Amino acid sequence: MNYNTDKPINTDEQDLLGRAFFSNHLGRAIYEYNGEDGLVIGVFGKWGMGKTSIINMALNEVNKLSENDKNKPIIMKFSPWNYSDKDNLISLFFQSLKNKIDIQGNERIKQVVGQALVEYSVIFDVLRLVPGVGSTVSSTLRNLTETVGKHSTNLPDLDETREKIEEGLSEINEKIIIVIDDIDRLINSQIRDIFQLVKQLADFPNVIYILVMDREVVCRALNEVQKIDGEEYLEKIIQVPFEIPELRKARLNTIFFNKIEQIISDLPEEVTWDESDWNIVFRNCIEPYLNNLRDVNRVTNVFRFKYEMLYSETYFVDMLAITTIEVLEPKLYKWICDNKKLLCGEFMDKILSDTSDDDYRKLYCNQFENLGIDSDLAMDYVATLFPEFSIKVNKYRYDFQSMSDIRSKMRVAYSERFDLYFMVDLDDAKVPRNTINNWIYELNEDGLNEALRIINAEGNIKYFLDELVSLKDNIPYERLKLVATAIFESLWEFKDGEKFISISYLAENFVIDIIRKLKTENEKYDIIRSLLENVDKNRLGTISRIIFKLEVSYGRLEETKEFSADQLISLDHLKKIEKTYLTKIRDIITDNNPIFGISNFNCFLYLWEHLDANEVANYFKEIDDTNKLKFICALASKWNGNRGNGWCFQAEVYSKYISKDEIYKLIQSLENSKFNEFTEIELIKLASFILNYNKNATARVSEQEAREYVEKEWS
Repeated sequence: MNYNTDKPINTDEQDLLGRAFFSNHLGRAIYEYNGEDGLVIGVFGKWGMGKTSIINMALNEVNKLSENDKNKPIIMKFSPWNYSDKDNLISLFFQSLKNKIDIQGNERIKQVVGQALVEYSVIFDVLRLVPGVGSTVSSTLRNLTETVGKHSTNLPDLDETREKIEEGLSEINEKIIIVIDDIDRLINSQIRDIFQLVKQLADFPNVIYILVMDREVVCRALNEVQKIDGEEYLEKIIQVPFEIPELRKARLNTIFFNKIEQIISDLPEEVTWDESDWNIVFRNCIEPYLNNLRDVNRVTNVFRFKYEMLYSETYFVDMLAITTIEVLEPKLYKWICDNKKLLCGEFMDKILSDTSDDDYRKLYCNQFENLGIDSDLAMDYVATLFPEFSIKVNKYRYDFQSMSDIRSKMRVAYSERFDLYFMVDLDDAKVPRNTINNWIYELNEDGLNEALRIINAEGNIKYFLDELVSLKDNIPYERLKLVATAIFESLWEFKDGEKFISISYLAENFVIDIIRKLKTENEKYDIIRSLLENVDKNRLGTISRIIFKLEVSYGRLEETKEFSADQLISLDHLKKIEKTYLTKIRDIITDNNPIFGISNFNCFLYLWEHLDANEVANYFKEIDDTNKLKFICALASKWNGNRGNGWCFQAEVYSKYISKDEIYKLIQSLENSKFNEFTEIELIKLASFILNYNKNATARVSEQEAREYVEKEWS
């Protein structure tokens, strides 16, 4: 795993930003300076603009140009970070300069200048030990000399020592280049001390200072601590100012793209995304926040770490957008994280409120401004990633961002994916996308069925089906029949724990949608016929619903109009399906196989009555009392409400075969030995019938009341 360090570069070959040309000219200007006086160069640039890298390349150019010189320039990089007060700064500076001369200088400069620098440094070391002197050091050299004289007669004379250094440097005519970087990162008083050091105490001949800083930050600091115009102050000290040229956005984007491409290429699996998504998300959610190479490196480092864990469960485009503000606009990142319901449309305040789009825009703009966030950028960002929000503020409307599209791509706007983008917690992906893709593209028949069994046993079949629905357009054509058959054959076993949405209904519609994707009518007929011919009692209810929908499409169940769009097969083929269906029912009931435990019994019965009412009537004439009660249990419909749930019975359906009073009497006459022939839920349904017997049609008994009746009366 490779990360981008924030370490400055040193050579032209490492330059990605096209700064080598500028750096080389700066280096040449420094090298060719031939004035005897000292020189102060200012290099100005914003944070993250690569100032240190530019200086490194400039110094590298100086070294190249002076490679054959007898007196090569001495280069010292002085870090002001380690000093605690201005006297400590002065002492450290001259000690560092002395050490650098000892290492890089020739014998002549060591002899002439080196000892004088030692004396100069000693003076300031002593001054640090004299109580009350520290506050006067930054005044003038004469005041310093007078102060020292009051405390020590053995201390070298400050003016004389300085003259020795100046004469020595002039005589030897060897350049000393001193770089002081990151001045803008110091506190205000330290910034002031650096400039006083350069101007008052170390303004020597043949010494070139390169002061590297963010002009705006330094000027503001000088304004506050010196109570003067910072710009004017800098103009008095810096003779040669260089502004780092603005980095072209196109070049920065290219660097960013190259780094992202490398991250993706290192992943073990292919990553895909829609170009239309990328274009708008990059323009509104990523590019506005990338201003320098440091931004690029920070974003790509965090993205690499997160995406290598989550690439199979998140959308590349959205994860990169979310990572960008996590690193570069953390307040907006937190605001989004805290407003999931608003952004993913989990509540309906838009419908229930008279608030206008303009009011919503103003509300959220104020929120962003109060957080210190650029409201225009934030509005563009949020509206781009979250269609619900864009509709609310009437900012963007993207037709392609349907809920199915959002879910299939695993976008951040889908509520069940949202949390994955803000925490490294794969528990929110109840069925990993790799598992789902493997199911769609790879597994054989046995593998498909076993995977469904495990997913269903874990209680995640609803999540799995929702994912399948969103990905149905991705299923390879040659696997459509295999996928549809696998779902159909396992459907009756699916745990249906949803209160508002039937899992069975979802699965049946998915099977129909897959059949609809087949190209020819014969292919569609073949798969429906194959499903029907292989059904047993458990799957009879499911195939009944599919046939029921085909009947409805031709208006054959009631006097209704046809729905040609739903006519998957021809009418001739439908009539053949009807005959096969009746044959399948007869085979099941001939084997004395009770039909009352099948799923979707109401639909099955309705369709059977439509195709052969006499056969249905004759069947019910032959069944015994126990099966009559099981028939009533099979007809029971589940109701849900805010105060519970329970079972109700449609008299218009069962009364054709058995009266309400007869059912009541049969239940009341049940002997204890007979109770064992009914399941627990069947007993609850029978108790519900008893408790509802004398109530009006609108009154309903809850399942809890029926359960209590069973425990009290029949246990």
